[in-house]
Amino acid sequence: MNDKTSKSHLSLRTPSNETDEKFISGISSVYEAAKLRRASKDPSITDYHSPVKFSWKEFWKTMIYENLPPVIFSPIATLFLEKSKSRAWHVSQNRMLVVVSTKHHSLKEIIQTWLIVYPGSWLMNIGLYFAIFTEKELIMNIDPFHMILAYLLLFMRRLIIATKYGYFRPEDTERLCLPAPDWDRNKTNRRLVGQGWMTPWLFPGIIEDELTVAMDENDTCLQAIPFEVDSPTKDKLINQHTSKLFPQTTSASKDNEIASGFVLYRIIKSVYDNPIIKNFSLIYFFTAFTIALTPFFVKYLYGIPLFGMNPYEITISIATMMGFFNGFQLLMFGLVCSVDYERRFQCSKKLGDLVSYPGLALNKLFSGTDSSKIYIDLQKRINVFSWMNMRKVLRSFGEAFYLRIQSYTSILIFYSMFCVAILNLIIWTELRHHVSTIYVISVIIFFISSISLFAIYKAIKLQSLSAEHRDFIRNEIFIIEEEIWELQLKERPKNKLDDLKSAKALLEQVDESINYKELIYKPTTIFGYSANNGVMGSVLSIVLTGVLFAIQGFVSTGIRYDSFGWFNF
Repeated sequence: MNDKTSKSHLSLRTPSNETDEKFISGISSVYEAAKLRRASKDPSITDYHSPVKFSWKEFWKTMIYENLPPVIFSPIATLFLEKSKSRAWHVSQNRMLVVVSTKHHSLKEIIQTWLIVYPGSWLMNIGLYFAIFTEKELIMNIDPFHMILAYLLLFMRRLIIATKYGYFRPEDTERLCLPAPDWDRNKTNRRLVGQGWMTPWLFPGIIEDELTVAMDENDTCLQAIPFEVDSPTKDKLINQHTSKLFPQTTSASKDNEIASGFVLYRIIKSVYDNPIIKNFSLIYFFTAFTIALTPFFVKYLYGIPLFGMNPYEITISIATMMGFFNGFQLLMFGLVCSVDYERRFQCSKKLGDLVSYPGLALNKLFSGTDSSKIYIDLQKRINVFSWMNMRKVLRSFGEAFYLRIQSYTSILIFYSMFCVAILNLIIWTELRHHVSTIYVISVIIFFISSISLFAIYKAIKLQSLSAEHRDFIRNEIFIIEEEIWELQLKERPKNKLDDLKSAKALLEQVDESINYKELIYKPTTIFGYSANNGVMGSVLSIVLTGVLFAIQGFVSTGIRYDSFGWFNF
């Protein structure tokens, strides 16, 4: 029973069950499925996806596009950086630098961009200029630090966007420079962590595409690598719904065997097709509104004109509010990071439960089913081989998103540290400021740090699971070794003994692979370091130490405020 196959949006190749079956029919052994490119017997093949690599060229190019004012300056920059009028035009449309083409975007999006996004961007730049370079006598009711904090929030968002394009695949980056419909708004949304990756059920085919890419990256065709189960379990699995791209069995499956790609697909779908955090929108909108309104609320309490008394002050105040409200996207990124870490943890845990007796409950993969178990016995060599390949592919699933998520977490922490640094700068150097600045910085540090630490906690939880699974594998090896010894003493059938020895040998390789790849080579990282309690302790201690140092400065310097909340020199 198969669901309708969703259209693929991959740039290199269009996956299909027919293509998989053609490959499977051309191989003679299961191990050949784990060397996809070589086994395809076609050295000219270039449409398989390679692992993602960060492009500093695209990062800095995007930083220029994002930080230059749109409509005029950023489109002009494309003419120099893209070195072609045609490519510059399509880049300007696809990256929304000067949106006018209805082929690239809907009329509604174009109108909203020209009425809200572009004026807001220009206003932020003008507001920052006024706050820094206008004579102090003209902005006496304005604390420039409000505008600086708001613009820094916007800059961090732009840094995240630049990181996103840095992790874009070369084939996708190239399509951004081509005429519509080679690229459109839907393709952009599918690659946004806050839309496509956060709500994959709204973007049919995204899970199938990312699983295909993950198999390509690992040079593996999971549909050609089956694992063995008992007859009742196979009968139950055969009757479940799945994608046409990942059927329960293929021509490589024998009696009592199920395609490993089907099971991994169902594990991923069961996790990614459901929201993780309840009231997600409520959380980040509440935090964003709190940050945006705090300086104005405090100013109101002290009787300061909320938006100033002249055009300069009004412009800066409106730009400040817009900048803080725009910060909800940065807060959203922090929550999305924690959601992604949690989803990966749940997928890995389910994969681990498959090989831990009595197995994984069927109703955790398929809704409306019973609680009977699916168990993969690692004392069978074929199961060890299929399980490890499933694990490798799962670790690479959505890798472009995964690498971005790790970078976003670090960027959020950096913003908290910048705010701590600004707080200490204001207090220890006794710069002119309004008391509302102290309040808003405190609120920002609290919310951003809390969300960042929550994301780090989820990352640590995910990384710790690799060590748990490695411990489980080592224990299996230990038990199998004892079983082999007892069988040798009792002179049991040689076939059973050979099966255990071969399974043990492969499990030892699994142990080494998990240790190297997941714990040493490519662990989940924060600031480039493996996610562990030490990283969380370091981040927490830096923020707390900075805050306590600021409090000490506040007490030591004897800062006092007048009746309107301004610092008294």
